[in-house]
Amino acid sequence: MKHTPSEDLLVWEFDFALTTFFEVETSQIEKYIPKQLSPMEVSPGLGLINVTGFNFPAGGLGHLPEFQELICSIIVSPDLSRGVPKFAMHVISLASTSQEHLDHSAEYYKLPIHGLLTDAKIDRDKVAIDYSDNDGQILQMSNCSPKLNYRNDERYFQAYAMDGDDLTIANCYIESPLFEHQVVGNAGSLNVHPFLKNIDFDVEPTPYLQMISPPGQKGKQFYYRPEKF
Repeated sequence: MKHTPSEDLLVWEFDFALTTFFEVETSQIEKYIPKQLSPMEVSPGLGLINVTGFNFPAGGLGHLPEFQELICSIIVSPDLSRGVPKFAMHVISLASTSQEHLDHSAEYYKLPIHGLLTDAKIDRDKVAIDYSDNDGQILQMSNCSPKLNYRNDERYFQAYAMDGDDLTIANCYIESPLFEHQVVGNAGSLNVHPFLKNIDFDVEPTPYLQMISPPGQKGKQFYYRPEKF
């Protein structure tokens, strides 16, 4: 799909992306889902959250230095009138090492800002991240596939967020070589932390799926301005 940058479309380049979908009990996340949406369940009573770490090289918004981002979403049913996305995500937390990026994300994308990351470690060789803030370690997340097989792809996602009392929706496309796999093994650990709404998962949530971009190779995120849903 051709995307033409405009005031309603920003193009972000990234050179690292690691995203994991975790199975969680729907009862633990349903209070964070707006009444207009419903959770997508992989089986009755079992929903999904998504946690994604990005590294954005210098140049974002035309002038930002390199920064790291962490975003957490609940997977919900899509709006099929807009097309069929890979997933529809209701964003519940955004953290970053750049305050200017956070300010822009709140103003332009209406995203829920958690705050600044104080430590964002990326291990490109192991394809792993370890992110913390002033409240402590948020998570450690890593690839758990023994082989990586990247293929050029474009993925369409829908991103929901609350703007006051209004629900917004935005189209987002990822254009990059990607490796996707159903996860078997240890994908890391999620801590009880304000970024993750202090959810106590009791036991580590079961990883469901991972998507990975090749470390050091640039991909593009086409993120359209949100509209009222």
